[in-house]
Order: sequence, then structure tokens, then C-alpha cells
Amino acid sequence: MDNNKIWSVNNEKDVFSCNITKVIAKECSLNSKNISHTFYTLEMKDWVNVFAITKDKTVVMVRQHRLGKNLVTLEVPAGMMEDGENPKDAVIRELAEETGYVTDNMILLKSINVNPAIQNNVCHFFLATNCEKITQTNFDDTEEIETELIPLDEIFKTPDNGNELIQNSVALLSILLAKNYLSEHGDLK
Repeated sequence: MDNNKIWSVNNEKDVFSCNITKVIAKECSLNSKNISHTFYTLEMKDWVNVFAITKDKTVVMVRQHRLGKNLVTLEVPAGMMEDGENPKDAVIRELAEETGYVTDNMILLKSINVNPAIQNNVCHFFLATNCEKITQTNFDDTEEIETELIPLDEIFKTPDNGNELIQNSVALLSILLAKNYLSEHGDLK
């Protein structure tokens, strides 16, 4: 892309900060149009999501209340990475904390920018196979989560049928990435 079409950041100022995000005002200029504009961006920690399959081919899902839209959603286990934590360790931790399931079989499916228009973070999508429930859940203080097991073939029908079972875009992407991986590798039965 021509450098004149790339915004120059002239000044940054923290507007708001809390434990999950920082809002930054960025005073920018665009040479190609000779304009200035203030953009607001979110700095957030990276996330992990895991499509977890048990030994008997059920998918470990979580149901929880989401205040952004004020609804109860069915999702894959997920969460923010801790400072200095690598994605694989984070996904192992989140799966165990939210569901009590563990496995040694983790495959990174994709790492992708969440919403580069306004956010700086990356979401890492994993596939976990042969999961077993061997520990108790360990929720964060603000979490109240129910684990739900859904047959593998049923969860893969959901996105294709337009069923409103999955209301979270990141969870849906996790399901579709897992479906694609399992189809390509002959593991989808």
C-alpha cells in the first residue's frame, strides 16, 4: 500500500483503563487526503479458544451469561491469556478451569487478529482431542459457567442449519475451524 494512504499516529493518550482493556485516543493524519482524525482503539490481552472433544466424541461446551448483549450463550471454553503465558499453556489452563477437562492432545488451528479496526489483540484457536474430566472447575470470581456436552455430529450441524444455538462469533469460528481441520484430516466421523 502507498505510504500516503497509511494513517500516521501523531499522538496517543490513555482515556480509560481497567483489568481487561485500555482505551487509547490516537490523533492521526492521512497525507493522501490531507486530513486529521482522532481514533479510539482498545488494547486487550490475547485470547484463547478451544474446541474440546472427549474420548467418546462429545464436544465440551460452556454456557454463561454475557452482559455485552445481556444473553446466555453456548460457547467453547475460552479466556484471556495471563501476562507472559504462551497460548498452549493458556488454553490448557482455561479448559481445566472452566470445565475440569484435560488432555495432552492440543493442536493450534489458527491465530488471528480479533478486530484490527479497533483492537490490538490476537485470538488463538485450538483443537483438543481425547479430553477427560479429571479435575474440578476453578472459576474466576466473576464467572458462573455450566458445562454442556454435545455430540460431535450435532454441533457441526448447528452452524450449517442456521440454528441459533451459537450466538458468539468467536465460538462459531472455533467450531468451523475444527470442522474444517477434522474434515481435512479424516477425523470427522
